[in-house]
Amino acid sequence: MMTMPTFVRASTLTPDALALLFVALNGVDAATTAYLIGQGATEVNPVLAPILSVGVATFVTLKVSVSMLVAALLMRFKPWALKALCVSFVGVVAWQVTLCVTS
Repeated sequence: MMTMPTFVRASTLTPDALALLFVALNGVDAATTAYLIGQGATEVNPVLAPILSVGVATFVTLKVSVSMLVAALLMRFKPWALKALCVSFVGVVAWQVTLCVTS
């Protein structure tokens, strides 16, 4: 039976590491979204779409800043929720990177 290396097991990551991973994944999501917008895509998130009309830099800054706040709050009060968010954002980022590579 094959086992995963301990460095990729979410169960072994500390809340600090999960928070950092969550912010990093959001940063990659924001960067790939900005790239895809430049290629003609549209933002489907109804909360973030209006922010893009202000500018891409504002969008990226706000998205990363909010993810930092969310990560800090979850790390303090609900560290288990960071695991679920990281898993879901890995899927989002994988999809975004796929779109970037194939566009």
